[in-house]
Amino acid sequence: MIPAPVKAVGQRRREDILRIATELFAARGYHGSRMDDLADAVGLNKATLYHYYSRKSLLLFDIYLRAAAATMAAVQLEPNFSARCALRECTVNLMRVMAADPNGAAVYFQESPFIDEWLTAEQVSEIRTAEAAVYDHIRGIIDCGIATGEFRACDSHVLALGYIGMTLGSHRWLTPSSAGCAERIAGEISCALLRGLSRGSADDGSQSISVV
Repeated sequence: MIPAPVKAVGQRRREDILRIATELFAARGYHGSRMDDLADAVGLNKATLYHYYSRKSLLLFDIYLRAAAATMAAVQLEPNFSARCALRECTVNLMRVMAADPNGAAVYFQESPFIDEWLTAEQVSEIRTAEAAVYDHIRGIIDCGIATGEFRACDSHVLALGYIGMTLGSHRWLTPSSAGCAERIAGEISCALLRGLSRGSADDGSQSISVV
C-alpha cells in the first residue's frame, strides 16, 4: 500500500502536469505540442513524465473530463428553483467556470472538431454524453418554464443551443481578471435572455426557424 503522503505528492505532481499541459495546448494547440515540450515546461525528464501520463492523448482526455465535470456541476441545481431562477443561476455558475479556467475552455473548444482523431471511440462517447446531458438540462429548464407559464412558447431546442453557445463560448473573450465579474456578466446575459423569454414580452413577429 502506498502511504498517503506519497499519494498526495503524486497527485499534486499530476495536477501540475495537467495544468501546464492545458496552458501549452491552449497556446500551441494539441497537435503543435510535444511531450518533449511539456517535460521541459514541467521540469521533468520524459521517463518521469510518462510515469504520470503514458500518452499525450490521456492529458487531453483529462482536460475534457475536468471541463465536463465542472460544467455538469454548474447546471445541477436544487429542484425547488423556478425556471427563471434556475436559468439565471446556471448562467452565473457557467460564467464562473469559464472565468476560472479559460485555458481549459479554450482547449476544449478548439480541439472539439478533432477529438475523433485524438481520442478513442469510448472516450469520445463519454464526452459527447456529458455534452448532451448539459444540453438536456438547459432545454429542460426552458421547457419547464414554458409549461408553468413563466416563459412564452418558443423553440426550446434552438434556444438551448444558443444559450450554450453564448455562455460556454465566452472563453473567447473572458480573461482571468473577469473571474470577479462573472456574476455581473451573467446578470447581463440572463437579464436579456429572460426579458425575451418572459410572457408578455414584445414579440417581433418573426417566424421560428427549426434547427436540426
